[in-house]
Amino acid sequence: MAMNWAELKAELVDLGFEEDSITSDTEYGRLIRNSVNRALDIIYTTVESRIIDYYKLNESFGYDDDGEWIIPKPKHVSVDTADTQRINVADNVRPLVGLLAAHWVWLDDDITKATMYWNEYDQLKEEILGDATRPRKAQIIGGVGF
Repeated sequence: MAMNWAELKAELVDLGFEEDSITSDTEYGRLIRNSVNRALDIIYTTVESRIIDYYKLNESFGYDDDGEWIIPKPKHVSVDTADTQRINVADNVRPLVGLLAAHWVWLDDDITKATMYWNEYDQLKEEILGDATRPRKAQIIGGVGF
């Protein structure tokens, strides 16, 4: 369920109940890019890196680089980023990106909206961390031979 830059911008516009034109550089373009980059960095640091074993166990995100499981650091967006560029985050944290970025995008214009998005982000983040760090059942096959 990967998203691209155009989809993420559209999500932020929708979360702000705004018109598509706000993503232009004459409106909120720089603010949106900076908010997304900040969100990507924080999610990478506070969520993805804390549950690296979950991704490794499920083989759902990351890759083995010379014997070490790596969670790729997300690439920042810039004014030159193509709308088709994929936003590289794990599927389970994908919903966090829009919520956290929306918090910063709308913080100056509407504190109520920004606070609501922060609360939604924080609750979902805790659910993801809780689910990913919950002990899993183990099955022992063969037992111990005497």
